[in-house]
Amino acid sequence: MDQRLPDNPLVIHPAHQMGPYGGTWPRYGTSPSDVGIFHHRLAYDGLVRWDPMGREILPNLATHWDIEEEGRSYTFHLRRGVRWSDGHPFSADDIMFWYQDVLNNKDLTPVIPIEYRKGGQTVSCEKINDYTIRFRFAEPYGLFLKQLASNLSYQIVYYPAHYLKKFHPNYQAIEELEKLARADGKDFWYQLFQDRLDYRNVDCPRIWAWVVSRPPPERPAEFVRNPYYWKVDAEGRQLPYIDRITFDIYDLETINIKAINGEIGMQGRHMTFQNYPIFMANQKRGGYSVRHWLDGGDGTTAIVFNLNHKDEALQSLFHQRNFRIAMSHAIDRNAIREAAFLGVGESRQISPPPISAYHVPEHAYGYLKYDPVLANRLLDEIGLVKRDKRGMRLRSDGSPLVLNIETSSTMLGAGKMFEMIAANWRDVGINAKVKMQARQLYAQRRNALLCDVLVWGGSGEIVPTLDPRWFLPYSNSSFHGLDYARWYRSGGKNGTEPPPDMLRALDLFGQIERTVNEEEQIRLFREIIEINRKNLWVIGTVGAIPQLFIVKDTFRNVPEIAVSCWPLRTPGATAPESYAIDEG
Repeated sequence: MDQRLPDNPLVIHPAHQMGPYGGTWPRYGTSPSDVGIFHHRLAYDGLVRWDPMGREILPNLATHWDIEEEGRSYTFHLRRGVRWSDGHPFSADDIMFWYQDVLNNKDLTPVIPIEYRKGGQTVSCEKINDYTIRFRFAEPYGLFLKQLASNLSYQIVYYPAHYLKKFHPNYQAIEELEKLARADGKDFWYQLFQDRLDYRNVDCPRIWAWVVSRPPPERPAEFVRNPYYWKVDAEGRQLPYIDRITFDIYDLETINIKAINGEIGMQGRHMTFQNYPIFMANQKRGGYSVRHWLDGGDGTTAIVFNLNHKDEALQSLFHQRNFRIAMSHAIDRNAIREAAFLGVGESRQISPPPISAYHVPEHAYGYLKYDPVLANRLLDEIGLVKRDKRGMRLRSDGSPLVLNIETSSTMLGAGKMFEMIAANWRDVGINAKVKMQARQLYAQRRNALLCDVLVWGGSGEIVPTLDPRWFLPYSNSSFHGLDYARWYRSGGKNGTEPPPDMLRALDLFGQIERTVNEEEQIRLFREIIEINRKNLWVIGTVGAIPQLFIVKDTFRNVPEIAVSCWPLRTPGATAPESYAIDEG
């Protein structure tokens, strides 16, 4: 084993006990994309990582780091002796391959992501020695370390140079690569490269605790222990403890039935809160327990109006602040809480939770009162006074005003809530209809700016600077202003320039990025939240819902309490590599 472990393996202290080894961890998803999320959430291995409560950034592949020049320079010292899953050494050369041959290759990276583009320049990356790497930005980038622990956690260390060079024209003749690509049914070399990198390729080495052995669409997909994994427990025994993880695909109802029957090892994804009483009542029979983890995102369903709608009349309507405020006051959140969440939780806008240093109560609890009289008055005041015989409001040209509330069929469990919202809006004369569709079709319509009203899981986040999608047009997940986000991420080359308040929010976020002072970051982001409070670009529903995780009684080392949210790559931050199955 000494030959498989690095010089200084990372020591993980399991939550409850050491081992034992062995066993299979069964997991379930509703689509192949749920399997693909493995390398975000269960293979949470970047240079650094968050602790389970999201309070501290910990060493991982990097043993330590130096931040200099007010946040312009970041030097990372790599763990010596780490190996890829095929036994080949991991070193600074792998990171340099990513930087030189992937990030700076226009075929593989047509547009440099803004996380690597600051002060109008792409970050530089320098190999100091085999185990030291330095990133330098043209201006201070105060969020870089946090981003490396979250959104960028897997990118930089995802590329085994010794394997991928076989598919890159900087190392192979382009003619041979194109020939190989065509033989594989691809048109271009970079499609072949991306295919060989894909997590489903069993031949590509990884640094994860488990590597794919049976990729989807085979059922069940399977990931098996990496013999060269570089972490150990407190007694020096190599992790992971669990032999394999399997993923199978079923509909949402079947997944919940499997949970109730004790057929799930440990899982929170797709555990429908409406089944909470059934989960609790069947713990003994199913041989599992229900963990109530803190919602680090203060998750609530986000309701957004498409501010970039192709229909100019709807776009103009959606841009009216009082229209959005009226639609928020028209929602009976208490009724939704009782019907959809068993009376648990509280009315919330999309805002950082109380456990976050970024929490702003005035935004979290603003415009929430169920007040159809006020909603009707506001809608009248903005000119929506004409109605048809049924009392439904008309457009200014006299045609019917119909709003489709669009979402993915993967959110079927929230269907009752969506229908209640639509009914509330019809009560104030807005003819709203729920339109559920296949996730791929939903994404296509959303990206083409064709949707009227979009609903999705919203999250204010414990550290919102890492994922500010709901507060400003930051990414392709900022559904309220996707074309504004395209403008922002392309540096103004694509998309549509946002309105003044959004530009102000983006400017404030730029100031946050340019300081390493966390108190200043918090102060500036609270200004962004105040802009959101005033504009209400995104409407929330019910939040403060415990995040349910079903844990089989034979499962060990799953924390009793942790923070669940996307930036922490839950359950990644809780060290799944230290989970164990004890049948004894």
